Amino acid sequence: MASETGSGLPAEVRDFRPRCPGCTPKKVLSTGAKPCSYYDCPGLPDMLKVTCDQCMFDFFAHDGQPKCDHTTCETARRLSANVDTYRQWLELITAEATGTA
Repeated sequence: MASETGSGLPAEVRDFRPRCPGCTPKKVLSTGAKPCSYYDCPGLPDMLKVTCDQCMFDFFAHDGQPKCDHTTCETARRLSANVDTYRQWLELITAEATGTA
């Protein structure tokens, strides 16, 4: 049911919207867009961070040149675990943008 989209997300994630200059949910949803954390979005909840600050590897898009072993790097494991939350958040703002929420 569309009205339940994002209902399992923590409030800080469910209520977050991009606030970067020139950024909008529509831009976040555009084809080929980088995850918000790529731009170090102000106020981005930790659970939506999917890009490594050290090597800039994007775990959502599997894009970049990681400088670590993703199976042993603690940061890589934490950011990989955030991908599902990020995907659910994108579904939520997509539903809002299309009026299906």
